[in-house]
Amino acid sequence: MNDIRWFAASNPDGNRFPEWRRSFGIDEAGIVFVPAAMAGDETEMNVMLCASSEGQSTAVHLDHHYVPSSWLKREFPKHAELIEMIEVFARDTIKETFQSGMAPESE
Repeated sequence: MNDIRWFAASNPDGNRFPEWRRSFGIDEAGIVFVPAAMAGDETEMNVMLCASSEGQSTAVHLDHHYVPSSWLKREFPKHAELIEMIEVFARDTIKETFQSGMAPESE
């Protein structure tokens, strides 16, 4: 299994989203993993199974399934803009983390 570093965005003011919905992971190859539930109408299990059947890496974090952001964008383009925002945030977060010398949580 890939070594994935997990991060969670803070809760927006006035909102109380569970941590798994605000989490993303980045593996050693730079692949960003986002919650499969972002697909919307599909269950996260169906999304994970589709990703796996196409040879995509998947992960479980906080008892939820995560899939590569690039795959989810391609398969569910309705959410591409939000996924791209997460990718930018993920890359900025990992740069800041390594520049500050902090060790992110990994699984």
